[in-house]
Amino acid sequence: MDNRMKEAFDQIHASQELKAHTHRQVLQAMEAQHKPAQSVWKPLCALAACLLVVVLGLGGYHLYFTPTSVISIDINPSLEVDVNRLGRVIGLHGYNQDGEEFVASLDVLHQNYQQAMDEILNSDTIVDCLNRGGFLSISVVELSGNQGDEITTYVSDCTSGHHNVSCSTISSQEAHEAHHVGLSYGKYEIYAQIVAYDPDFTPEEANEMTMRELRDMLARLQTDDPQQTPPTVDDTDSSGEKGHGQGNGNQHGHSNHS
Repeated sequence: MDNRMKEAFDQIHASQELKAHTHRQVLQAMEAQHKPAQSVWKPLCALAACLLVVVLGLGGYHLYFTPTSVISIDINPSLEVDVNRLGRVIGLHGYNQDGEEFVASLDVLHQNYQQAMDEILNSDTIVDCLNRGGFLSISVVELSGNQGDEITTYVSDCTSGHHNVSCSTISSQEAHEAHHVGLSYGKYEIYAQIVAYDPDFTPEEANEMTMRELRDMLARLQTDDPQQTPPTVDDTDSSGEKGHGQGNGNQHGHSNHS
């Protein structure tokens, strides 16, 4: 076979040096094809290891940035806090102009949700609204896992003793309907009750109103039409536990939980 190859190279019009070099390269390539499989095993293993690291890295990234619960905070501003399975804040969303401005002022991304809620509830924005008689509604939506009750309990403990704060949980179905009409979870909860009395009331109107204004509106509608019996605003969460009634708010004195 080597002689036939040599004869073939002799037919090529090129320098003897180039022919000899090319001849050697071809022979080396043929020999490499007959080497044991182990000669290429190490590079393949290294490549497989690199791919595994990439896959695991992408999987970890996906798990970290997938929300498993959402905390809706409504007073005016209205905002939502995305929490992952590790209890870390991975997203903030404003649902009206006040909410967007408030979100821009916060620096709570990647904190645990306890620290984030302490900072939010103790912020000048929320405290000033409460001191002016505003009503604060906090709703927790559990998207997956089982951390919703834990978050609701923590928030309820933080706000206990304040008579113009309501803490509740809502279902994922209600959450889907809320975003479908462009409302935060907390505002949708009371908007749905108002629409039972006033079908012409729009999500856009609800979004421009404070939680205090929405609650006062619902109270008037319930008084004007006592024959209607939709769910009333009684600050009862979906688990049947009572929240907090109305009144005047003071500054929150929360302890930090890590």
